[in-house]
Amino acid sequence: MPLAKICASIAAENANDLVAQAKNAFDLGADFVEARLDFIVTPEQVMQAADGIDKDRAVFTLRSKSQGGRFSGTEEERVRLLRKLAEKRPMLIDVELETLQANDNLADYLELASIPTLVSWHDFEKTPPNDELADIIMEMRLYSNYVKVVTTARSVEDSVRLMSLYESAIGLHPIIFAMGEAGVMTRVLCALYGAPYTYAAVEKAVAPGQLTIAQMKQLYGSIRSR
Repeated sequence: MPLAKICASIAAENANDLVAQAKNAFDLGADFVEARLDFIVTPEQVMQAADGIDKDRAVFTLRSKSQGGRFSGTEEERVRLLRKLAEKRPMLIDVELETLQANDNLADYLELASIPTLVSWHDFEKTPPNDELADIIMEMRLYSNYVKVVTTARSVEDSVRLMSLYESAIGLHPIIFAMGEAGVMTRVLCALYGAPYTYAAVEKAVAPGQLTIAQMKQLYGSIRSR
């Protein structure tokens, strides 16, 4: 069985610290990094960080506050900055479904310029019924084959149900998992169900229920040896 790929989520308030975290993540064995650029204070520092990270192994994320991010500027400023980041042509640029739906110009640019886009959607309170989530995934298909659906698991049953969505994600590169303690299993299983990678923390978790690179590698190593 091929070893699952690990993407380390990194966050810092300035470019130098974020670039240093990226290097540390790769040194620890991460295959990719998700650069949470929304934690950085100024647009100039955002672009400096983007230039300092190996873009061929990076997901650029500039998360809106409505989707749990920390970008402090206006939504218009964020959308302009997303386009500038897309022009760097990272491995993937993470853009929320609601952002693409509200900004036709950005969506058209990403499509016409063939920018690899990870369309993301989050629910920080619950795991909706699977038919609702399947409808959301159908909407995401309009923008990219790379889709990321993240919910909050309140029970193990939520997590088990969520994993069944992979069966209906034919033709996509889906990343589907749940946050929270009850969702930890989905973070491990998602890469075994077909996700191109799973997310992990370097040392301190960036999202609820996130395991570290070392913990993920240990778990996947144990699975692989059986």
